Amino acid sequence: MNWQAKWIWHPGESAPRNFFWAVRKAFTLPNTFTNVILHLTADSRYSVWVNGQYVGHGPVRAFTHRWRYDTYDISSYVCGGENVVAVLVHHFGHSTFQYLQARGGLLAQVECDERVVIATDETWKGTEHPAYERRMPRMACQQAWAEAFDARRDLAHWQLPGYDDSAWQNAVVVGEAGCEPWKELRARDIPFLTQEPVQPVRLLRVQAVRPPKQVWTFDLKPNLLPGDLTANPRGLVGLAVTVVECSQPTTFTIYPAYQSGRALRIDGQDITWQEAHEGVPLTAGEHLLVLNVTQPFYHDWFIGLVFDDEAGDMRFRSPLGDGYPWVTVGPFTSEEEPAFQSAWQASSPAQIASHPAVKPIQPAHTASVNVFGETVYAKPMPAEVHVENPGALLAASLDDTAIHPPKQGDVELLIDFGKELVGFLEIELCAPEGTVIDLNAFEYMEGGRIQWTYGLHNTFRYIAREGWQSWRSVVRRGFRYATLTVRFPQGTSAPVRLRALRCYLNTYPYAYQAQFQCSDALLNDIWEISRHTVRLCSEDTFVDCPAYEQTFWVGDARNESLFSYTAFGDARLARRCLLLAGESLWRSPLVESQVPSGWENILTAWSLLWTIACEEYYRFTGDVAFLQEVYPSVRQQNQNIHERFINGQGLLEIEAWNMLDWAPMDTPRTGVVTHQNMWLVEAWRRSAKMAQVLGRDAEAQMYLQWAEELKASINQHLWDEERQAYIDCIHADGRRSAVISQQTQTVAYLCDIVPEDKRALFERYLTDVPEGWVRVGSPFMMAFTIEALEKAGDIGRILQLIRRWWGMMVDAGATSCWETFPGYLSQEWPTRSHCHAWSAAPAFALPSYVLGVRPLEPGFTRFEVLPFLGDLEWARGVVPTPAGEVKVSLKREGEQMMLDLTVPPRTTAVVGGREYGAGMHRIILS
Repeated sequence: MNWQAKWIWHPGESAPRNFFWAVRKAFTLPNTFTNVILHLTADSRYSVWVNGQYVGHGPVRAFTHRWRYDTYDISSYVCGGENVVAVLVHHFGHSTFQYLQARGGLLAQVECDERVVIATDETWKGTEHPAYERRMPRMACQQAWAEAFDARRDLAHWQLPGYDDSAWQNAVVVGEAGCEPWKELRARDIPFLTQEPVQPVRLLRVQAVRPPKQVWTFDLKPNLLPGDLTANPRGLVGLAVTVVECSQPTTFTIYPAYQSGRALRIDGQDITWQEAHEGVPLTAGEHLLVLNVTQPFYHDWFIGLVFDDEAGDMRFRSPLGDGYPWVTVGPFTSEEEPAFQSAWQASSPAQIASHPAVKPIQPAHTASVNVFGETVYAKPMPAEVHVENPGALLAASLDDTAIHPPKQGDVELLIDFGKELVGFLEIELCAPEGTVIDLNAFEYMEGGRIQWTYGLHNTFRYIAREGWQSWRSVVRRGFRYATLTVRFPQGTSAPVRLRALRCYLNTYPYAYQAQFQCSDALLNDIWEISRHTVRLCSEDTFVDCPAYEQTFWVGDARNESLFSYTAFGDARLARRCLLLAGESLWRSPLVESQVPSGWENILTAWSLLWTIACEEYYRFTGDVAFLQEVYPSVRQQNQNIHERFINGQGLLEIEAWNMLDWAPMDTPRTGVVTHQNMWLVEAWRRSAKMAQVLGRDAEAQMYLQWAEELKASINQHLWDEERQAYIDCIHADGRRSAVISQQTQTVAYLCDIVPEDKRALFERYLTDVPEGWVRVGSPFMMAFTIEALEKAGDIGRILQLIRRWWGMMVDAGATSCWETFPGYLSQEWPTRSHCHAWSAAPAFALPSYVLGVRPLEPGFTRFEVLPFLGDLEWARGVVPTPAGEVKVSLKREGEQMMLDLTVPPRTTAVVGGREYGAGMHRIILS
């Protein structure tokens, strides 16, 4: 790429917090041209328009030093004469689980028939976009900021030619392309994501509501962890304090709208959170409220508190007199510190005001609105609500739904989009000026109750200008349902006319080549929700879930890659993910758990599953170029492990996050964790296979030797002869774990750690668990059980597991796969995330084990078809491969099974020991 563009930024702060920069440049084109190209990137994210037409959103996530840029063909957006490119840059100013904090910047150039027409420099004009509210809470510790937009302050028509930007500031040049911190610029390596409009399907409820009286939201980090802009978990010791004033006796309640603190005192007296929820009586006068916000280990330090009171005149003020009503006291080294105790025991504002560690909370570190708190804790009102033509909201038409203001309260609409979605919401309406539209999106309802997304502000606020208007959010959200609350300006009688509320489904652009159907309708439904889950969790990387995190977890992605191969047949996203994960070795000895992330973390099994996934990618695609590119990272991780983390017993021992499943396994941060050692044996074997392909035979032999030595050490030190199983770990102090888990035995079987004479025993352990063992706790771990059962040749038990566990989801009305099985940590709801791709194992298992299509040689140049019908009467489907579609149709005919098979060109199928070349074949199987 020949960049003439320079990185530019606005003239102010280099890395402002939650900052929106509108920047534009006009350019002229000749009357005739062939093609016009736009190259573009920004830090942190951008949305771009050409001549007022929305073009796209980006860039894809990346490590800062290997930043990505996008290229758009904008020939159909431009014309001869004057044109304009307009970019909205959103700079986070804080690390997330998808972004490492850097500085703000924009780089762009337009080329017409290979000639640069414009390129970012100091002549580009920009301004802080006044309609976006910067003082917002974080959506979650994994994501950036919740969103609020005031259309009354919008820059009307700023994306169009002819807009007068003379009052805007000239941009400042940061540096040439390739400058710090974006030292290397690489082209986007996957297609653009979809922009598919989806309408709601049902209006479930309309009611009048009133919001709670007070919602306060503020960030503790700047005061109690100053300077930390990472996403690393930190502990802190401190207090948050305010003064509550009441002109008459009242009873007030407190609820959490974010983190709520560990303990609470009012006027020096302890108040339990149960009492705070049920109601605390206050006398007239002022009262000191002290919140203990101490936590030993967490990522995000926003506090959100919702207050309601009977009298309705409760006011808050700072103990310091002026400024924001809340202050912090701290940080301290411990809760036992006398300075902490003196503040915690305080019973009057004067005692806090004179404390040496008291600090005011700066307005920039507070939130002007907390939509989550205002909607979740809204109370129904008895007022009648009049809504005309409600069906128009559900149709893509020019009709509109008229929502009239009630006599008291606001109007809340409960909307169902019919299935889980992820994307950008857009609203089109006509409203009185100052009307507030609050949206709160969530995933699940049961018996009329809503499972709100605590820990995730999946919300936006839109404040309308007068008349017809439309607005598209620049924040991606995952959800199925939403409440839409309309808050009318005081005194208005005009309705809000709502023409559209739509979601632009925004996922990796898979083609629906893969197919699976069988005689069991339940399995068909399970296949569909599994495939839908894979799609929704395929963005610019695989992500764990589209709602809560949108984070690329590397170990999750090993399974998600397999699921995508058979559910869609497109491996480009898997390739990107595997290479991106390998890049994390620039700062960590093992591939990190989630990348690119401001949380610098190793989850050992995830690092090892990455190596396994690299070999599997080659097996499914035959992509030698990928192996050549990724192998240096594979080798680096192997060397780091062998040199730094193999102890005197010949076992892997590392201080890291050592979980495998959401279940009470014994997997401490320090010591020898058994399943990690087993995964390492398999990772070294897979490394040997990759080395052999690349002609590195000596390295391959070395990895195989390491694997055999480690296997011997596992069987020597981690086997429990009395219980005929492997223990979960050896603790750092040498104690052998008393915990035996189904998970560890499953990994032992999968990784061929088990001696041959024990194989039958371990095959029973896969589903028949002895009393007292820890059982599989998530669909993620169940995927490994399914793989192990296939290895044991027991496809019948695989179908039993799929029908039982995924059938439960279908029976509950799920449209995507749950993160956990019901009962995890005694949670009230079936699961936290209702769409989690680590749980989509049937997307792989059904075509691979029922249709029986599996690669024997890389890229399916030679593959086997080993079908299994079991109790099914028939099954059919399409398995996409790099060489073309493998089509399978199975039908039971008496004691025989009829197989119709289509073999792609230049491939060979193996069925029952016989080889079949390209073309259609009818085969009788006994």
